[in-house]
Amino acid sequence: MNFTHIFFDLDHTLWDYDKNANFVLTNLYDEFGLSKYISASSSEFVDHFFTTNDSLWTKYNQGLIGRDDIRLTRFQKVLEGLGCEEPLDHLGMNDYFLYQCPRQSEIMEGAEIILGYLSKKYHLSIITNGFDDVQSVKLKACGLGKYFSHVFTSESTGYKKPAREIFDFALTTVAAERENALMIGDNPMTDILGATNAGITPLLYNPTGTVKSECELQVNHLSELMKIL
Repeated sequence: MNFTHIFFDLDHTLWDYDKNANFVLTNLYDEFGLSKYISASSSEFVDHFFTTNDSLWTKYNQGLIGRDDIRLTRFQKVLEGLGCEEPLDHLGMNDYFLYQCPRQSEIMEGAEIILGYLSKKYHLSIITNGFDDVQSVKLKACGLGKYFSHVFTSESTGYKKPAREIFDFALTTVAAERENALMIGDNPMTDILGATNAGITPLLYNPTGTVKSECELQVNHLSELMKIL
């Protein structure tokens, strides 16, 4: 494997979305006094948000809905799903979440160490289906932005993983050959399938070991990359 360029996914691969979102959503539950309107506990509220949000993002990645559909409807859907009958400020909740969540700094275990190691040997960039404004705040908050020369988003490129075009755009921009590029991500559909379709070697980051994928290269911890790269 003669890699010169490595592309990383951001959420769930480097930036710990679950921890950061959990912290903000628990605070949101208290801030908006949701215990007065729903019987669900704060942890149940968080779990239902993750389920609802994941479903919306899957539809977004498939091109079935747009950015605004996620931002304008997710908390309404969460509250409705929990049996809330009051017309609460779901847009205010979304604004609170969008402001607070990207400003959290939790990263996946070993992310800082492995990026420091890889940045001395490879050209590093990010390819993410996230939005420009949100992803840039996340990278600044967690301190990982310094390791990347480029951040390619679905918003800035006009294409979403797994579309080949977002990978082609990234390859052209950084002047990388397909056979010398590696894509590291946690999502079998967007990261692994997308990279494969673009002729880029994929590597699945599978921290729980529960994700089923035929991807040949897999790691459960980011530190394992030192043995491969």
